[in-house]
Amino acid sequence: MLINPSFLDVSVVEVDGKSVQFNVGDRVEPYGSPLTITLPSKATKGKTIDVEIKVATTEKCTALQWMTPAQTSNKKHPYMFSQCQAIHARSVFPCQDTPDVKSTFSFALRSPLPVLASGLPTGASDYQPPKKDGESGTMKYTFEQKVPMTVYLFAIASGDLACASIGPRSTVWSGPEELLACQRELDGEIEPFMKALESIVSPTYQWGQYNVLILPPSFPYGGMENPVWTYATPSIISGDKQNVDVIAHELSHSWSGNLVSAASWEHFWLNEGWTTYLERRIAAAIHGEAHRHFSAIIGWKALEQSIENYGADHPYTKLVLDLKGQDPDDAFSSIPYEKGFHALYQFELLLGKSKWDSFIPHYFDTFKFKSVDSYDFKSCLLEFFDKDAECKKKLEEFDWDKLFYAPGYPVKPEFDQTMVKSCYELADKWQALVAASSVSSTSSTFKPQASDIDGWVSNQSVVFLERLQSFASTFSPENVHTLGATYGYDKTQNIEVLSRYLNIGLMAKAKETYAPAAELLGKIGRMKFVRPMFRLLNEADRELAVKTFEANREFYHPICRQMVEKDLFGEEGK
Repeated sequence: MLINPSFLDVSVVEVDGKSVQFNVGDRVEPYGSPLTITLPSKATKGKTIDVEIKVATTEKCTALQWMTPAQTSNKKHPYMFSQCQAIHARSVFPCQDTPDVKSTFSFALRSPLPVLASGLPTGASDYQPPKKDGESGTMKYTFEQKVPMTVYLFAIASGDLACASIGPRSTVWSGPEELLACQRELDGEIEPFMKALESIVSPTYQWGQYNVLILPPSFPYGGMENPVWTYATPSIISGDKQNVDVIAHELSHSWSGNLVSAASWEHFWLNEGWTTYLERRIAAAIHGEAHRHFSAIIGWKALEQSIENYGADHPYTKLVLDLKGQDPDDAFSSIPYEKGFHALYQFELLLGKSKWDSFIPHYFDTFKFKSVDSYDFKSCLLEFFDKDAECKKKLEEFDWDKLFYAPGYPVKPEFDQTMVKSCYELADKWQALVAASSVSSTSSTFKPQASDIDGWVSNQSVVFLERLQSFASTFSPENVHTLGATYGYDKTQNIEVLSRYLNIGLMAKAKETYAPAAELLGKIGRMKFVRPMFRLLNEADRELAVKTFEANREFYHPICRQMVEKDLFGEEGK
């Protein structure tokens, strides 16, 4: 029997209650060390056996972040949380760490502080008093996950946690001091998302509860779709409900990714493309179709940045990847999200929305509780429309090889420009202003005023700032100062806006943004913000970039730390 541990200390292996021989092989990067278990001769094919492996995690564990009290917001208690996607579950326990394998889980976790895990809670019991003076007693917390899930969805967290209701089947968990702000931000948001989704997909929500854990700021992602408890970055708590679309995305994963899973990381777009597509359908259902297109326009900009970062011919820009011998984390970008979205949106446009909508519930019903690849998706789509002559002809003529294997950009559709028109118009005025200010003999009639952005939602500021990034290197320091001071971008609590403003300053080599950028990098560990900002700070002031990274090295989650090391110091890291 062969399974995957990584950086684990394996001490004993028992089969059906009896110790057996085992061997931990040499480590193979990035996969770990193969654990070979010698089974007794009576363990014949088709027979069920019980295997118990006694292990301990090590300091090299890549899935767990252990935080001291000083690293938490109230500085009273330690905190730990896991992040197992993509191939980090193997550093917590030996397993078949592939999304092609699903199983149910039972959790029994002991801690002196409240525990959450990716199953439905079944109670806390069996208090054990402390063994030494100064230590705390512990409770055993138990959870059951009866819906089969992949091991990368295994999740645990423990710390000084409090909870509040935010809907009929939803709670939010956070540190006690942050709880009221988190509840205000998310209260009443989940159920409308849920109803919008359940009107599009099938079957109904399968996981019982849908709860949100707002993690410490070192969490490396916007959210992680762990069943029952979505893990979310505190950056979504902006006080204006403007960033809760992260929750719409993670909730959509309850169907795409969790219920129907990509069978391997080469087909990751099936998770993230479907989820991004469903997230935008939620936006359309709740706010109107213009908001779906607006989100897609923002997404296209993220896609451009990822493709330009890799290069348009890079194999990581394909929809279906070849990751043999590669670490899936190295291929993580917005491409499976946005190129995956456009793959699905392309079928909506090709077949017509009503016919495409008839396929969506069929797909999720057909593959629920299973793992699939791109070819399963293709076969399902072709079979579903086999008796529809018009759709069948379109799909037979469709270039599937180009969809799956062509690097670079997909075909860009025509987006509804309603919500971006004013953003682009203001950006054009700024471009003229910046151009004029660089030539002493010319002046611009445009005078920036706070009223320029009256009535905007925060994502319109995002689109505006991203438009400015295309010529940010031509900004003078004075232009950058005016931009931040006039529109309040230099003091906003909305990190989506603040990060983009600071990035413009770094591109323009405006020194007044260097220290605020370094400060922000010490407050947030979300890779969406951290990696681009470190790259830009490195170009503007390498000494400060390295100093900032070293000062916050232990603050970052191991996944983020490893990726930033590669960005700053090359493939070998430091």
